Amino acid sequence: MFQWIPILVLKKGEIYRIRVSSIDVNHGFSIQPVNMNFQAVPGYEYVLTIKPTESGEYTIVCNEFCGIGHHLMKGKIIVK
Repeated sequence: MFQWIPILVLKKGEIYRIRVSSIDVNHGFSIQPVNMNFQAVPGYEYVLTIKPTESGEYTIVCNEFCGIGHHLMKGKIIVK
């Protein structure tokens, strides 16, 4: 709870399918600074198809209040 795992290391220009789900409560899955926003709802698995076009580090934050550790819920995508 209160974390996005694992840290994803992706290659620029490749196509990826990322599976997003939750086992506890609703969460927001927001990739910053590109402003992509999705919901993670318990009992559902969403498949996001992405193709990174720029190298760098991107932060995943939860933008749906999910409890006492909400402000700590972050993850990372590294595009090489």
